Amino acid sequence: MVGTSDYDVTVEPRQYHVATRRDRARATRRRVIDAACALFRDRGYASTTMAAIADAADVATQTAYYIFGTKARLFEEVIEVAAAGGHDPIPVMQRSWAIDAIEAANPSRSLALVVEHGVNTYARVAPLREAILTAAAIEPAIATTWQAIADRRRAGHRQVIDAIADLGALRLGLERDEATDILSVMNSHETYLGLVRDSGWTTTDYKAWLYRVLRAEVLAPDHAAGPAPTDDLSFHVPESSTTQDTASSTA
Repeated sequence: MVGTSDYDVTVEPRQYHVATRRDRARATRRRVIDAACALFRDRGYASTTMAAIADAADVATQTAYYIFGTKARLFEEVIEVAAAGGHDPIPVMQRSWAIDAIEAANPSRSLALVVEHGVNTYARVAPLREAILTAAAIEPAIATTWQAIADRRRAGHRQVIDAIADLGALRLGLERDEATDILSVMNSHETYLGLVRDSGWTTTDYKAWLYRVLRAEVLAPDHAAGPAPTDDLSFHVPESSTTQDTASSTA
């Protein structure tokens, strides 16, 4: 016969129920965000109501309001989750790839990582683009959030450029501010949409083109030439292509 001393009860029943309620609350929150994302994408911001979101998430409308307060606040979270590619997003510059981009000894690798993961973000947010523009025009809080996202993106780009400059790898005569301008404008939601959505490029083609252009325009020739460290990424740029682009841009 096994006595009670053979068991190590480390979780009190009340603690278990609290954890369960927290898990349920977290699952409900995620379900509402996912439902809202689909509706904002398909119907737009103005035509999507909290009641419709609640119905799609199978919760009471009052529950959706209790969790998020307003439709605008819910949409802000939808944008953040879409950009991050998952719930409970980690700040961009704390993600492993961003740390690797800043710490890389090879400046070409830094640019490759920024292209790979930055463009993935644009692809995830692209279906919400029209809703974002509409919401930003009528909801000051969303306009502020969207601008804050842009500001954080530029600040992250500046950190990458500073790391490249510290390696002595910037193109001769290119200042850090100008290099940040080039990176932030070329590697952006707007450029992605212009070439992928409006011009019919594939995301992979856009990544490869963007990497070639950035490598040629930002890096010194001796750093821009040679093998491109992209074999483990979703795009690959042959060495000959990169070398040719570099030569033409510096001629």
